[in-house]
Amino acid sequence: MTRRSSPRSGRSPAPPRRCWPLLDDPDPFRLHGRAIGAVANIDGVDPKYLARLGALPTELTSRVAALVPLLVASTGVDRKALTLCEQALVVCAEADSVELRVRVLAAVLYGRDVRAASVGGGEDGQTTWLLAELVESNRRHGRVTVRALAVTAQRLGDLLATIDGRTGPLIGGRLVLWRLRKRARRWMREQSAVRWDPRGRQS
Repeated sequence: MTRRSSPRSGRSPAPPRRCWPLLDDPDPFRLHGRAIGAVANIDGVDPKYLARLGALPTELTSRVAALVPLLVASTGVDRKALTLCEQALVVCAEADSVELRVRVLAAVLYGRDVRAASVGGGEDGQTTWLLAELVESNRRHGRVTVRALAVTAQRLGDLLATIDGRTGPLIGGRLVLWRLRKRARRWMREQSAVRWDPRGRQS
């Protein structure tokens, strides 16, 4: 993958797995049992969106597809950035390492084969920047707020937008995400049978 110059560029814009509570929880904002008025003030969103934000689907692809337009409508973040973000989240959802996230993202969204040896082994300062809003939200409120997740998602989407060579149309929706997740799973199954030596050469 070739990246255009970006002041925030690091090794990779793959989503840090630990920063996405929505991957595991249909109530990522801990809205159940909370007073709507208080939550609206803390999260900085119109109360009319909170009932839907607190009742997201349990299945991952449907949950992400439902969440993104609600984040756009309730916070005003950029739709294009969040569409990029939602596609990356679904593609990387089952990858359990930085290396695997980078490789499956490159293969599915950019049609590139990234060698294992070229992928950094840890999450770096770029990840700290991506996670900053979520960390601060948890520190201040004990949970992820709607606005904190929206800002984080936009940061990831903006970073993904600096990469050249993307394949496929930039559209969202459950069907598109389902197809991307299916491709990601197929790629991971194919790779599970491949052995890589320490120098990153396929054998």
